[in-house]
Amino acid sequence: MSTEAPEPGGRPTRGRPRSTDSELAILQAALDLLAEGTELGDISINAIAARAGAGKNTVYRRWPNKDALLVDALASLNRPVPAVTGANTRERMILVLSALVTRLQDVRATQIINGVMAAGLKYPQLRERYYADVIEPRREAMRQVVRAGIASGELRPDVDPDAIGNMLSGPLITRSIESSVPQGPAEEIAAELVDVILFGISRTPR
Repeated sequence: MSTEAPEPGGRPTRGRPRSTDSELAILQAALDLLAEGTELGDISINAIAARAGAGKNTVYRRWPNKDALLVDALASLNRPVPAVTGANTRERMILVLSALVTRLQDVRATQIINGVMAAGLKYPQLRERYYADVIEPRREAMRQVVRAGIASGELRPDVDPDAIGNMLSGPLITRSIESSVPQGPAEEIAAELVDVILFGISRTPR
């Protein structure tokens, strides 16, 4: 009988249970190298294994190549995609956006991910895989919230789910690049952004 264990990014994987301590050490070694500013091209499976105190074969039993390992390492910096729950669209938007706020408030994690994304032009396959495996599921969670709001009549039927997601996450990501992400309770920060999108800034109706 196969078993399942959660991957760092929240994705299940089938097969023999892994050594959690060994895997965490390998992921941490990769993150440490990135945090130290090591160029992506200079990071190797050998370097990661040596930093983790693990054998190269141990790494390859879990990851087929360096890109797969680095994507999982980056994914481990994020919380799993939250279940889309809540009594209304506002609550669901705040829930999903709070996960992004929490991650961006982690200065080390943000610096690592921003650094990798900045280097992504030289390593498009790694960048594309990170977007597909880590970012896209989070975007889809917000799309689901917007679609549900449209279906319930809370939102206009002509609302673009992608545009709403970008308007909510964009200001936070920009501030993370400028190292000025607001600190404080994640839900309160998320609520401020959500309320601007949902209710606007005008005091007079059109």
